[in-house]
Amino acid sequence: MARSKPNPHIVESREQAEGTMAEVTAIDRKLKALKVAMNEEIDAAKDKAARNSAPLEARRKELESGLAVFATLNRKDLFPDGMKSLDLGFGVIGFRASTKIVQQNNVSAAVTLERLHQFGFVEGIRTKEEINKDAMTDWTEEKLETVGLRRQKSDGFFVDVKEDPLPTA
Repeated sequence: MARSKPNPHIVESREQAEGTMAEVTAIDRKLKALKVAMNEEIDAAKDKAARNSAPLEARRKELESGLAVFATLNRKDLFPDGMKSLDLGFGVIGFRASTKIVQQNNVSAAVTLERLHQFGFVEGIRTKEEINKDAMTDWTEEKLETVGLRRQKSDGFFVDVKEDPLPTA
């Protein structure tokens, strides 16, 4: 594959800058229109897939429910000696033992959280620890340096395109 060098657009005057900005704006409008059309097509495809799959999903749920009732009513015959699954050729049915932690009746999550703190069971409390740089914006340079941070200034270029609403067809 051959390499190509970028050919930068050189702006030499304010008039050229305004013309360049007009072209950027026109390109942005075309891109936005393309994205709107793409999203409309995607939404239409999703709607069609949802409509077509709804009856299949409903039927699958009915069939799965029937299998569950059958397996529950005939559990002793189908799953002797503690067996947990049964191969039916096209698939396997069975019962999975599982446990989960649930809130006791009449005890709110807030009370549980309070008790976790009270008894020092901090492993039962989910927290995400991360550096909060927003809280450090008013810190002195010395304080930032103490924790291994520094303030860095940058002067980044930007282009703000004035957006006119897209014409509706």
